[in-house]
Amino acid sequence: MLFLSNCAVASAKTLYFNRPADTAQARYVIELLSLAYKDIGHKLEIIDFDRHSALIAANEGELDGQLGRIAGVTDSYANLIYVDYPLYSFNLQLISHCLVCTFNQLDSLVVQSGYLVAYQYMMDNQYTGELIEVKSTAAQLNLLMQKKVQGALIVDFHLREHLPYMDMEAVKIEDLMTIESFHYLHKKHSALIPRLKQTLKKLEKKGVTAVLKAKYLI
Repeated sequence: MLFLSNCAVASAKTLYFNRPADTAQARYVIELLSLAYKDIGHKLEIIDFDRHSALIAANEGELDGQLGRIAGVTDSYANLIYVDYPLYSFNLQLISHCLVCTFNQLDSLVVQSGYLVAYQYMMDNQYTGELIEVKSTAAQLNLLMQKKVQGALIVDFHLREHLPYMDMEAVKIEDLMTIESFHYLHKKHSALIPRLKQTLKKLEKKGVTAVLKAKYLI
């Protein structure tokens, strides 16, 4: 934490966020938000930080916020405030061997640990079957294709790269819900939120956002 404290003193206009998993969505968000912060006279800095504790650190003010999280984070992390501008949207999908089963009829599911949207969906739909947690999409699909679980909850952009290698006749893919991702800041930076929202809308109006989405195939 000494590193963050020293940096904060050295440059009050630099905001620090943990490095996300390297995905097209993350690269898009970093480039878009870097432009937005630059426009309002600030700098976005990405640092190495344990992703599993990043939400807690952001809520405590050790990090300045979260680059992109789904709506509802503030239900559990009250010090985080979202910028009311959706960065992008994605689908939570169910992949299942049972072609006629509903979600709650599945005996077993595999999810990727740390993906709040999957856990929230299971809570909202009162899932009571067996739950297995793994660390990657590849591990989810391996368990599914080996028929060690009946279904997997996966976000669509993680699934796309695996689709060419899957036997699509053996599984059913169903869109469960569409989710929007938002930028979050610690409440100590609440004064920046209206300015960021205005800037993000300006970038969208100028066509910059569309260019970045095309660049990263969002």
